[in-house]
Amino acid sequence: MIDTQAIRSKILDLAMRGQLTEQLPEDGTAEELYQQILEEKQKLFKEGKIKKEKPFSLSPVFEPYPFDIPDNWKFVRFGELMINRDSERIPVSVADRRKKEKIYDYYGASGVIDSIDDYLFDKELLLIGEDGANLLARTRPIAFIAKGKYWVNNHAHVLDVCCDVDLKYICYYINAISLQPYVTGMAQPKMNQENMNAIWIPLSPVAEQRRIVEKIEQAFSILDTIDELQAQYADNLTVLKSKLIDAAIQGKLTEHLPEDGTAEEDLKEIEEKKMEIESSGVLKGRKKKKVLPLLNVNFPFEIPSSWKWIRLNSVVEIFGRIGFRGYTKNDIVERGQGAISLSPSNITKSGKITYENCTFLSWDKYNESPEIMVEKDDVILVKTGSSYGKCAIVKSLPEKATINPQLAILKYVLCDRNYLHTVLISDMAHKQYEEFVIGAATPTFSQENLANFLLPLPPLAEQKRIVQKLEEILPLCETQK
Repeated sequence: MIDTQAIRSKILDLAMRGQLTEQLPEDGTAEELYQQILEEKQKLFKEGKIKKEKPFSLSPVFEPYPFDIPDNWKFVRFGELMINRDSERIPVSVADRRKKEKIYDYYGASGVIDSIDDYLFDKELLLIGEDGANLLARTRPIAFIAKGKYWVNNHAHVLDVCCDVDLKYICYYINAISLQPYVTGMAQPKMNQENMNAIWIPLSPVAEQRRIVEKIEQAFSILDTIDELQAQYADNLTVLKSKLIDAAIQGKLTEHLPEDGTAEEDLKEIEEKKMEIESSGVLKGRKKKKVLPLLNVNFPFEIPSSWKWIRLNSVVEIFGRIGFRGYTKNDIVERGQGAISLSPSNITKSGKITYENCTFLSWDKYNESPEIMVEKDDVILVKTGSSYGKCAIVKSLPEKATINPQLAILKYVLCDRNYLHTVLISDMAHKQYEEFVIGAATPTFSQENLANFLLPLPPLAEQKRIVQKLEEILPLCETQK
């Protein structure tokens, strides 16, 4: 199965080294931010609004910088960066809490442990467990953000920030690192203020902190989707893979980046290319298929705002061996006397083309239908027979080939063909095929049906990321935990 926890750890590690975001000159530097923080904290201290932080531990183990960071970042001590509000905490015993009305959250070392009838804080603050086994075991996040009105006991440090430092950025970092060097005691683990204040924080400019948090949350949202699917379908890898494909073509496994543009913008270019293809004469004499308008259509699912639902005919030209172009036994020849005639048996369940056990057609029959001559990168789809919906991209072509009447061939593909293949083998696609298909003994659907297939179209750059993401995660499903 996919080890999403390991992926989360890797994402956090890369993020906190500045390897998930671009360092922009307009962001300024962490040194400038650091000086602003020192000035602001000094001002608040003089005004009596905050207490002076406790000095950080001088233990030699805390001295070296933990890793390399970008040039415009700066390592600072946790105590220099944060505003400590531990002095405002008040513990309330279990017996006393039982007597009180349950209105506001009551926080301990690992999150909310009870409710109480009053509150101490009414601001978004960072809480970090001060003691307890979780400091070392880390079965739950050790740092978390409290919101609204709430009470905190003396088992969680209470931290604030100034100068627009992003609390989530600090929270993610604390949860990403090992706190073992800062913890004293094994039987009763504890991280006191002095040790906590010695933690090195890789301080980045505020604007980049926000970009980092956004990147992390986008990635974690995708991993949450994978976790949900794995929990549901852990016992059936085939179903799990199909559900991951469904999630991918719904935009749930990739980021939607502004720089990608929109599918609407891509379609304008696609329409221009289709006009170029038509004007070139390669489609001369070809009867246009009746394509239904996208009005009052119940789309299979919701898609991101930068995507667009289209008909398949908008991005491909569909050909088949129909009418007089069919063939008889008299057209079948031995290998070397004609071209390969691909059939459903040449398309594997895994979506590849095999050239074993091929039928061959005479050269005369092959040459009379140039529009269905197979070329590298064509997409082949089974439209007739019990295996309808099987699909493959022509990755290699050992010799000249055509198709038999059970197949459709998709040419002049104007979107990412690997993405197109992914959609055509999805559960969503098979539900559409089932709506199209006619005939019980020999099920089939027409090329016109296929032309009206509903396709969720992302921007081209995201199409490629979807394919890449699936290439990364689908093989991991084979690895059992």
